[in-house]
Amino acid sequence: MSIEVIPLNTYFGAEIRGLDLSQLLSDDDFRTWSDAFAKYRLLLFRDQHFSADQQVAFSKRFGALEDFVDSKDQVNGYRDVLRVSNIFEDTDAIKPVDDPGHKSFTLGTSDWHIDSSYRKVPAKASLLFAIEIPPDGGGTGFADMVSAYDGLSGDEKARCDELTVVHDFEEARRRNGLLPRPEEIRLANPSVMHPLVRTLPDGTKSLFLGSHTSYVLGMEQYEGRNFLDSLNEWATQDTYTYFHGWAEGDLVMWDNLALMHRAMPYNLVNHRRLLHRTTVVGDEPVV
Repeated sequence: MSIEVIPLNTYFGAEIRGLDLSQLLSDDDFRTWSDAFAKYRLLLFRDQHFSADQQVAFSKRFGALEDFVDSKDQVNGYRDVLRVSNIFEDTDAIKPVDDPGHKSFTLGTSDWHIDSSYRKVPAKASLLFAIEIPPDGGGTGFADMVSAYDGLSGDEKARCDELTVVHDFEEARRRNGLLPRPEEIRLANPSVMHPLVRTLPDGTKSLFLGSHTSYVLGMEQYEGRNFLDSLNEWATQDTYTYFHGWAEGDLVMWDNLALMHRAMPYNLVNHRRLLHRTTVVGDEPVV
């Protein structure tokens, strides 16, 4: 079967047809996939059938994977496969909405964010595979930071090019009204600085935003917060976004350094949602 690449959006994203990702890809197929990913920054593969082993094997073609340390978040003990779900793995029951871990994860992922932007070396890419999907809602939004930067005026670009932003995991928790994590965890994950504008390997520029942005160096706290919120609103307007409505068997892979994403609401009490995520480790600081 020939491989088709079908754009999803004016600026980014494409559906790839004709690949069974559970099978080892030939060098030619891998090159097609890799080139499409570099061009579109988000790829959708429908009607896939993955075991956790197969998802890990496919993901590792792109690089080493992050470990998810907390065992309750892992899929059947796989340290590199995260359960994104409102279902307990051991009992198969729907989690109470006030379950502390579930509540913090749901609130955090509902904000526009970049995975692990609060680390010195953020993740390179994320892959999300849909296993159980609610009948309504529960989609995922993506915002293209390359196109958002391109859409700024010359003066706005020049201003952004010179700015450095502090990213802190606790910032997203504070803004969602959650208590700080224990001190030993906070000390092990200090805030980091990233340029507001990142230069991609091909020379294009991308905004680097999200819910973990805390403040702008050289600006008063209030001024910097307003500036970041305004820029975030600009970057997530309809022009620069794609909202994916999941179907079972969908796999979406995205460039974590060029796109923000967020989870969309659904009925957490009555409907089940289960996806498996693998995350490719970053290999260089944001520049």
